[in-house]
Amino acid sequence: MRSEPRLAHFAVLAALALTVLPLFLQLPPWVPLLFALQLGGRAWLAWQGRQLPHRVWLLLAMIVPVLLLWLSLRTLVGREGGVALLLLLTGFKAFETVTLRDWRVLLGLGFFLAATPLLFDQSLPSALWLLLSLFVLTWAMVLLAGVDSAASPRAAALALLYAMPLMLLLFVAMPRLPGPLWSMPTMDQRATSGLSDSLAPGSIGQMIPSREPAFTAQFRGRQPVREQLYWRVMVFDRFDGARWTAGSVPDSGAALLPGVAGELSYSITATPFKGALPVLEHAVWAGEGVQQVAAQLVRRIDARNEARLRYDVRSVAQAAYPAALSAEQRDHYLQLPAANLRTRQQGEFFARQFRDEAGRLAALRAWLQQQGLRYTLSPPLLQGDVVDDFLFSSRQGFCEHFASAFATLARAAGLPARIVVGFQGGEFNAGGQFWLVRSSDAHAWTEVWLQGRWQRVDPTALVAPSRIVSEVGELVPEAQAVVPVLGRRPPQWWHTVHAQWQRAGFVWQQWVVDYDARRQQSLFQRLGLGRVGVGSVMTLLLLGGVLLVLPLLLWLLWRRPPARSYPVRGWLLLVSRLQQAGVAAVASDTPAQLRDKAVLLAPVLQQQLARLLADWQQWRYAEGATDADPRWRGWWWQVRRFRPPRLAAKKRTGR
Repeated sequence: MRSEPRLAHFAVLAALALTVLPLFLQLPPWVPLLFALQLGGRAWLAWQGRQLPHRVWLLLAMIVPVLLLWLSLRTLVGREGGVALLLLLTGFKAFETVTLRDWRVLLGLGFFLAATPLLFDQSLPSALWLLLSLFVLTWAMVLLAGVDSAASPRAAALALLYAMPLMLLLFVAMPRLPGPLWSMPTMDQRATSGLSDSLAPGSIGQMIPSREPAFTAQFRGRQPVREQLYWRVMVFDRFDGARWTAGSVPDSGAALLPGVAGELSYSITATPFKGALPVLEHAVWAGEGVQQVAAQLVRRIDARNEARLRYDVRSVAQAAYPAALSAEQRDHYLQLPAANLRTRQQGEFFARQFRDEAGRLAALRAWLQQQGLRYTLSPPLLQGDVVDDFLFSSRQGFCEHFASAFATLARAAGLPARIVVGFQGGEFNAGGQFWLVRSSDAHAWTEVWLQGRWQRVDPTALVAPSRIVSEVGELVPEAQAVVPVLGRRPPQWWHTVHAQWQRAGFVWQQWVVDYDARRQQSLFQRLGLGRVGVGSVMTLLLLGGVLLVLPLLLWLLWRRPPARSYPVRGWLLLVSRLQQAGVAAVASDTPAQLRDKAVLLAPVLQQQLARLLADWQQWRYAEGATDADPRWRGWWWQVRRFRPPRLAAKKRTGR
């Protein structure tokens, strides 16, 4: 039994709505909401059998949302603008769907829209949603083909199953484009949660840790311990009394002297923060796509590309610099504004008491530990001289407060100092053998120039050592992640499931999202194919495609139904001619139903159709009727000559 046409139409509209649900999180909310209203309006017209709006009214109606989109985004191209415009135009296209061909075009747009969420997010949940969208769209396509509604889900699943081997072959073997596949220019540079391009302690009254993943790291060989993991992203060396920013003084340590002591070799998958990428201390080598810059930092070569990147790095435990600080550099790292008088006086006191710089630094560390400072994510707002207010009044804060205060003290004591911002620690996944670093691991610490090199001093570790050896949530209860229903302390099985999900996401990122030309060549070499060029890849694709498709073709030929007779071929052609004219005819209609649906045709065409239907009904059901009757061939040729013109838009209905 063939499916009801209206059911197929509703299925197409429902599939479109399901496909674009992730875009509610990425586009201005009114855009997907308007798209949902458009689909709902088209479904209501189909249900009520109402007339579709004239194209002139559709064109006029498009002006307002397109203008509003321009005012919202200031563009109609790029990732946000292009996807939003495509969504709106697809919604208006739904009001032009009448014939079977129209509905197939609308469904084709749905397959294209299904891929657009990947332009914003390529995580494993997005991939699973894409598979669900493909299944629903294929199910709607099967219904449009007239397959019985009860059998349509199985037919859709089989269609996707048959396509899976070819899809995998194309993914593995197709020549890879330079750069990420799912990427488009964005309107602006989005900041990574947990980091900022400046540091202003005292301006935030409450820090809410985010559990969002920031990046992953995988080490080759030995695994480091958590307290060793200080991931550098930015260096702030200019202070105006309230805010730390990055200066422009040349750095003496742009290149480290070669060393192998405690070498760590690792790969990081991260999204750049304005071109900056996380890297462990004392990086002595950076791989393809990135470059080492001043202050032991690593940046993406193409800084404008904000897509996620996988890169290789080697770091050592100890390193030396090729030269001492110049007079200009030393003055820069000792610069202090006139603010924070008490802090400057305290530092100057230590400078007078300890002529030896190492002893001076040790005294500063000991003094800070004795001040009764408390680590909290909800410190009071600081007023006036923020460093003085923190050290001598509130005595409460988090890493930004401690790093800023210690850097100010060190400079006042005559020790060149700067602040490093990045991440500390991470969560080790034993099953996948990788580290997951979250936004809540964002951290700030101080570096002091001593004995010919920059030495890390983490004042947070001096005041709250447990912050370094454990996660923030273990130190500050209000920072613990709350699992829905399970609360702040979920059972062990939740941690096991969560770890396996993280592992699956890491494998997905590593072998699917990061599958670039380099990884493709590495896979070919593992398979014993050596270095494979584009020509060899195309040959491999052709051969693999033949091997995959040939069994399916043989099976289809084996199951091929006998050739259709002239009555059947003529009937299907007649229905197709009516559909092309704008008549909502289907092959399961009776002759009487076809006559009723074609009532808007010109009278002469209605007469031709009536004769064709009368002959078909008489010869098909007459006593002793047979498909071999020679009259059927002549009737079939009459149907071929029957070509009614397309009905005017005002005569069509939403049925």
